[in-house]
Formats: sequence, C-alpha cells, structure tokens
Amino acid sequence: MKNIYKILLVTFLAVSFSACEDIDKDPYEVNGIDGPFGSFVRLDITSAAVLDVTNIATTVFGGTVSAPAGNVASWDLRVRRVSGGTASDYVPFLNVTSFPAEFAATPADLAAAFGITTADLIPGDRFDFEAVSVGTDGTVVTFDDFGPNLQGNPAQAQGYRFVTFLSCPFIQADALGTYAILSNDAVGFQGTNTTFEVIAGPGGNITMVDPIGHLLPGDAPDRYNVAITVNAGSGQATVGSTLAYDSGHPVFGGTPYGLGNVDGSGFVFSCAGSIVLNLRFTVAAGSFGSTPFVGQKL
Repeated sequence: MKNIYKILLVTFLAVSFSACEDIDKDPYEVNGIDGPFGSFVRLDITSAAVLDVTNIATTVFGGTVSAPAGNVASWDLRVRRVSGGTASDYVPFLNVTSFPAEFAATPADLAAAFGITTADLIPGDRFDFEAVSVGTDGTVVTFDDFGPNLQGNPAQAQGYRFVTFLSCPFIQADALGTYAILSNDAVGFQGTNTTFEVIAGPGGNITMVDPIGHLLPGDAPDRYNVAITVNAGSGQATVGSTLAYDSGHPVFGGTPYGLGNVDGSGFVFSCAGSIVLNLRFTVAAGSFGSTPFVGQKL
C-alpha cells in the first residue's frame, strides 16, 4: 500500500496550493497539456463505493467510462487483490475500445480474474485497479502522467487508479489500537510520527490521536485529534472539519498559512484493521486539495 499513492513533497507546496485553486479551469491536464487535447478517460462511479460482503451474489462496483475529448482509442484495466496484508500480482480485467462504456466488477468477476471462487474472498479484501489508455494519436497515458489536480481530487473522476473493498460491519472495539501510517501525502505537512493511536468515541465512533503528528511540548494532548463517524453497517466513514495541523510547525521551517483543518470521507474496515480516508487540507486562505490517508492496525 505504501506505493499506491504518489507523495507530494513540501517543496511543491506552493505549486499544489495554486493548482487546486484553478481545478475547474484545467480539468484534463495530462503531461502538461490542457484539455480538450489531453487523452483522458473519466470514470463516474454510479454504484456503492464498496462491495457488500453480506450480499455477495448481487453486489456490484461500477460506473460509466467516458473519453471527454473523444480522442481515446482504448482503455485497459487491470486489478490486484490485497488480502490479509498480502498483495497479488495484477491481472487483466477489462478492455474498452468504444466510449462511453459501462464498467462493472462483481465479487464473482473479481474472483474469476484471480482464478478463485467467491468463497475465497474475505471481508476487508481490497481491490486496486490501474489502467492505461492509448489515444487516437498513439499517446499512452497512465496515472503517473497526471498533474496534481487529476491525481488528488475525486471530483475529477480519473479512471486510471482507484480502489474498492469487500466491506464488513464496523465494530468499534476491533478498530481500537495502534496504526501504522501507510500513506499520507498531507500536502507536505506530515509530521515526524509514523504511527498513531485510535481511541473510542465520540459515542460508538472512533478518534485518531494526532494523526498528522503536530503536537508540540505544552500542547493539549487532544489538540489535533480527528474524530471519525462510521456507519456501523458498511464501514463508510466521515470526517467533519477538524483542527489537525499547524503549517508553521518547526519540522517544515515554518510556512505562512497558520493552523489547518481536515475534512473528508472514506472507510474504516475494523475486520481488517484498515482506515482509508480521502482528506481535504484547508487553512484560512483556502484549500490545498484532497489527498489519501491510509492507516493499518499493527
């Protein structure tokens, strides 16, 4: 999981900040070429974001694949399964040569791709999808060719790297403990910690203790705690706007943006000990955009 997401270095902080402000102006930036000339495939998910393990015969993850500029010849999708912390090899899953098209992944489809049965799938299984497109001019496009707008903002609906899970009911007691930070772009604001604690509350939900790692001597212990509201049935998670970091923290040498909040959504898979969120980082001056935050229970 460490290599799933591209880390945004603090040296590019100013660039990322200005880019997110213009996100609506340059929605299809590929290899520095702005649309409509960029060969870009969009995936609009129309199903639930996760596969329901309690309804495995009928649940589906999918949506509509489109080529907004009309200049894509093919889109090849592959997938890998991460189960119990072990990742499989990537295997072919779908080839599209006419747009728009429908993409659908059922547990049966995914199991068949790996040469197993649905009985072998377990709650908390993660499915990592990666795609490559070829433009009508022969241009090959991958996720790594995108600018930060397309990589980090869910509203752009890039169809090149995305994830679904086989969901499981949320059990608060199973989610408590120490987590390793597996991915936290944090737009350059990540502190020095590599782990964080998860505690109970408020109510039947959970709270991450200083997950960005910005506590300083003399700070209240809960100054940068981030509460997660979790749907007990699906594990879907919501983070309301919460004070979580200080952009002037000494680890960065100080920046002028001051205190910052995070908010976002994702999933808590208590059965697999995984927290997978997409968090937006904001300060008084505006937003730095959204970025993945992934924790795995030790």
